[in-house]
Amino acid sequence: MTNVSSVPETEDHADARRFAARHGLEHEHDRRDLTHHWDSYPFGLGGWRRARNVVRGTLHGRPITAFEYHFVLLSDDSKERDAFRNFLVCVVDLDHPVPALSAVLRDRAVWHEGELKGVEVPINDESFRDRYLLVGDDDDFARAVVTDEHAARCAEVEARVEWRFAGDDFLLWIESVRLGDGLSAALQVLQPLITAAENFPAQRIAAV
Repeated sequence: MTNVSSVPETEDHADARRFAARHGLEHEHDRRDLTHHWDSYPFGLGGWRRARNVVRGTLHGRPITAFEYHFVLLSDDSKERDAFRNFLVCVVDLDHPVPALSAVLRDRAVWHEGELKGVEVPINDESFRDRYLLVGDDDDFARAVVTDEHAARCAEVEARVEWRFAGDDFLLWIESVRLGDGLSAALQVLQPLITAAENFPAQRIAAV
């Protein structure tokens, strides 16, 4: 998994194009509309927002749009004042809308204040519970999606991955990572959660 600071900009464009070609994806240099399409973290903060190395198409059987997202925090109350923030974002198109559900790193929970929909859902897997705060507005949906097996696999991922279901989108973002095989690996780990979400009884989803 390639760290943001380790690759010059011109070289990482070439890397992104190679990744896109290897997986049959379309590549665009940048797309400004993506920087203001969502309001919740990691979006809606800072200035000089930029979405670059955008790829679109099908990855591991899923329709996705992925891109590197950057912004600058001009002022805040954290130790990261004036920080240049970098994320690899992937948006997966779902078959239909599903209940809200988010998994955020506990040491990043401060960035999500006022944004998380629902209440905390306790998970049996201790490694997942220690690392992630799981919040949703349908307890049955949350437990169907994040089973003990799924939770254990998520907790094993070393990268700083967070995700959420929002309507008919599944968004995942990885901190300080560029477009590349790290995206493919993360999506493979999270595939079972996406499938479980889409398979959750339709009548229950309609009632939410």
